[in-house]
Amino acid sequence: MYVEILSIVLRAIYLVLVPAALLRFQMQLVRAPFRNPVGQFVCAVTDWAVKPLRRILPGSGGFDWASLAAAFVIELIHGLLFDLLSMRLTIMRGAIPEWLSGAVFGLLTAALTVALWVVIANAVLSWVRADSFVGDILDAIVSPWLRPIRRRVPLVGGFDLSPIVLLVLLQIGLVVVDYGQRIVTGGLARL
Repeated sequence: MYVEILSIVLRAIYLVLVPAALLRFQMQLVRAPFRNPVGQFVCAVTDWAVKPLRRILPGSGGFDWASLAAAFVIELIHGLLFDLLSMRLTIMRGAIPEWLSGAVFGLLTAALTVALWVVIANAVLSWVRADSFVGDILDAIVSPWLRPIRRRVPLVGGFDLSPIVLLVLLQIGLVVVDYGQRIVTGGLARL
């Protein structure tokens, strides 16, 4: 019973920290403002990990490498804790390459999943939007992803189908990442 409860708590913490770190990375990349409740929440939740990492990994070229590294470290810790909780102890038995590859694929899956939810939230807010800071931030994040699609997909009856195309592409990305993870994990298990 305690293991299940602890698993739920750890999963909830993970589901806040990793998306927040990934959103921080993307918000920095598109230069979205942080002086709003969303930006302040993202910073408050991730500062403990990002600020120390910035000493080691300064940003460059518009990329906030410390935020991305924080997401990866959280993913590593998440994998380690769940390995220990499940009593598999694969890491203790020398399965470090599997643990590291699991973290890489977990981070890719998390990034694609966060992108899916951001696109969905942006689309819904665009239908019902009264001007809001959340809509502005989501629009700033999603617009660079939609621009190339909008150049190729015309409006259909006055409707912009680019968010649907992007959602399909993100779902295909999730399938590819899952397939890649199975191949890599299978290959590492044979070593």
